[in-house]
Amino acid sequence: MKLMMTSLVLVACIAAPLGFSANAQEAMTEREQIAAAKKAALKARETAELRVEADMVTMNNLVEALAKNLGQMHFLRTLCFGEGDQKWRELASEMMSIESGNDMEDKRLLIRAFNAGFYQEEGRHTECSASVSTDAAALAENGRHISTMLADPYRER
Repeated sequence: MKLMMTSLVLVACIAAPLGFSANAQEAMTEREQIAAAKKAALKARETAELRVEADMVTMNNLVEALAKNLGQMHFLRTLCFGEGDQKWRELASEMMSIESGNDMEDKRLLIRAFNAGFYQEEGRHTECSASVSTDAAALAENGRHISTMLADPYRER
């Protein structure tokens, strides 16, 4: 992309003195399009992050929030990589076993949160797209925040 932009700028600089100002205008248009695309991508990411943060407020505790987050990630990953990809489900299952121990009620709550996240994303997306990638990035960041909070030895329990 940098090479293409450099080439366009070089052509514009050479052509302008020769009376070919249209090339310079096209180079500006190209730059403006790239800037607009970056701005739109940042806005989409910010919107997704705000939606994820607003959803966090409804969770009872951090472990349930993480289970829901993993359910959301599981749906998005299987949407793009196929049903055979069970990475997030397997990690969620391990997390649930560790967090709930032998308490079946706790495990049931975590499974419900995981499934709620899965079905929430299923309602939002029907095919793998750029918006799925944006949502996955926002969810990954949210999962990182939750994990950091869970690992804090001074957090309230």
